[in-house]
Amino acid sequence: MGRLAGALLIVTLAGCSVTATGPLDADELREAARINAEIATHHLDNGNLARARQKIDRALEQDPALVDAHLVAAAIDLELDREASAGRHYQKALRLEQDNPRVLNNYAAYLCRRDQRQRALDLWELAAADRLYDQRAMALTNAGRCLADAGAWSSAAGYWRRALRIDGGFAPALRGMSEYQLETGQVDAAARWFSRYTAAGKESPSMLWLGVRIARAANDADRLSRLTRRLRERFPASEQAARLME
Repeated sequence: MGRLAGALLIVTLAGCSVTATGPLDADELREAARINAEIATHHLDNGNLARARQKIDRALEQDPALVDAHLVAAAIDLELDREASAGRHYQKALRLEQDNPRVLNNYAAYLCRRDQRQRALDLWELAAADRLYDQRAMALTNAGRCLADAGAWSSAAGYWRRALRIDGGFAPALRGMSEYQLETGQVDAAARWFSRYTAAGKESPSMLWLGVRIARAANDADRLSRLTRRLRERFPASEQAARLME
């Protein structure tokens, strides 16, 4: 489920350290926990799982009810292939804040990984229903990706269309629509959606590989040559570049 759009993006780094000269009161403990959770996120983003684990354990000691700490802990557990522990952190976060759309989105991604798709879809629907949540398009796009990975392309496209009604330039949903059209044999439509996707998204190996697949399906030799060359030149070490030799 690696292509879920930003499913585990939790918090951003806003502090560097926590120091104290004596015992902390309740408010100070909560703030210390928040900062340690942010530092853990920073270490997680940089691949330092040991430091991330240390900081998030400290955050949870300081404030066991900090939702962000449980979300970060779950993300670390997933990196360490500790699926059951990750699930317990998501469940705890949901008990603490059952209407928090970030919790709903992240837990849904976890459930989809575990093939609990209907429950995941229910949670994504709840997240997308929160008009104050600024990542509603992401929640719907993630739902679509979950269904597409299970082969339910038509249902997936329905979610991507809903996401695009919220944010017409949301690149992961545009990508999904291009893939859907290609999967269903609508090559010209796939190319049109791909053009919108490339205009909205950042060039990546997966983006260029999708373009290669569309060009092959369209028997467009010129476009295929351009995309193939660009993939090899820009991302020579990528899995997608290696697949060009298959």
